[in-house]
Formats: sequence, C-alpha cells, structure tokens
Amino acid sequence: RSCSPATGDCGPPPAMTHSRPSSDEHSSSFPVGSRVTFTCVEGARKIPGLPDTMECLPGNLWSRLPDPCSRSCAAPTRLRFAALSKEDERRNFFPVGTNVSYVCRPGYENTSESSPSSTCLENLTWSEAAELCRSEYLCTAPCPRKAALAAPHLHPKM
Repeated sequence: RSCSPATGDCGPPPAMTHSRPSSDEHSSSFPVGSRVTFTCVEGARKIPGLPDTMECLPGNLWSRLPDPCSRSCAAPTRLRFAALSKEDERRNFFPVGTNVSYVCRPGYENTSESSPSSTCLENLTWSEAAELCRSEYLCTAPCPRKAALAAPHLHPKM
C-alpha cells in the first residue's frame, strides 16, 4: 500500500483579529503544503517586517503566524511651523500610544524646552501638537527698521 506524502488536512486557518485570508475561496480543506496569505482588515495596517503567510504542516497543524496587521494611525499630521523628526519620518507604522516629535522649521524658533509632539489616540487620530515654534519674522511690537533703510539720506555714500 502506498501513501502520498501530502496526506492530511489542516482545516480552515485560525482566525485573526486584524487580518483575514486574502484568497476569496472560503475553503474548509487545506492539504499539507497549502499556504494561506493574510491581508489586513479595514482600519488595520500591515506591521513592517512581519510575515503574512502560514502553511499547513505535516501533522495537520498550521505554522505559527503572529497577526501581521494591527491598528495604526495614518501618517502624522503635517504642521505649518514644524517638521517630523528624522527618526519619525522613517516610520510607517504608528500603533495606538505612539509618540512622534517635531522639529521647528527654518524661520521658526522653539519657544520652550520641549519639542512639539503628537500621540496616536485610541480612535486612530493624532493628538494636537502644541504650537511651540514661533516665526522669527513676526514681531509683537512694531518691527525696528534699520536706520539706513528708514532714512537713506542720513547716510551719504563715502
């Protein structure tokens, strides 16, 4: 009697919270060697660097796969007065609770000891960043004009 090496069936893959099998076939039969790739459900994003495929192994077991997706805020809010820090600019996944910091843009000076920052909230929106950068070109009192510009006739060319 001969056995084919791919006997056995894993049944449907385990359910995940933030992802589902990407194939539209809702098969209940998965022979050994079958692979299932997962895609993120709405409101979730792929976690960078995590695998997204599981395989039916001999012994009728699915290979272990941590959920490849999770809830994440979209890219942080763009601010007129500050830019994302270089470190946060390189990130593309922002789970709830993630803090990002900003650096004042050229032409703006920081008015405090801390940097503007924002946090990814439970509802997947960003908290408002405090406006800690002030334009160097805005004067609170009338701007002092340079004497040479104000009265050029007082400064004859030598």
